[in-house]
Amino acid sequence: MTQPSFAGRAVTRLFVVLNTIVLLTACGSRQPAAPQAEPAAASARNTVVMPAIAYGTTAKGLQLSKKDDPCDVPASLQQAVQDQLIAPYEYLLPARSPGTDGAPVLKIEITDILANAGGLYGGPKIVQLRGTLERSGEPPAGFTAQRQMFIYFGVPRSTCSMVGVVTYALGGDIANWLQKPTNGATLGEF
Repeated sequence: MTQPSFAGRAVTRLFVVLNTIVLLTACGSRQPAAPQAEPAAASARNTVVMPAIAYGTTAKGLQLSKKDDPCDVPASLQQAVQDQLIAPYEYLLPARSPGTDGAPVLKIEITDILANAGGLYGGPKIVQLRGTLERSGEPPAGFTAQRQMFIYFGVPRSTCSMVGVVTYALGGDIANWLQKPTNGATLGEF
């Protein structure tokens, strides 16, 4: 039995590495965090309350639902906002509690999702949102947001990993907007 050449071994190793990358990418790398108890340091000044993210109606009048969302955008978006909160906000909670009474409430509605086009090698992945921040003693401030991602060449990515990149960017947009919430703001890429 003959040994494979150096080039043959290198090709085999490259094949194994590329398959591993494709497998890890297809599985996604961000999982929603498990709900945690309210931190003892949470207060009305350092907390944003964000109830469950709702599915809204598209510009064409179609009502979105969980069946339109194979990637669980609400869970990844909530995690993305929480990961990127900027001082003075440190905590993102699903509901007010006695220690966080008076904290601003951020309501988000998904107004469009395009997550099924293009397969592993591309096609657009788009998420559109509408949000409202309610603060005591101030008028509500609203925003619209949209992000998208295209991949044409290179290492293939799964649809949900691409949508995860989009929602993570939207989470950063929202966290930045919370610093100076102006009514009618447009976040992301339009």
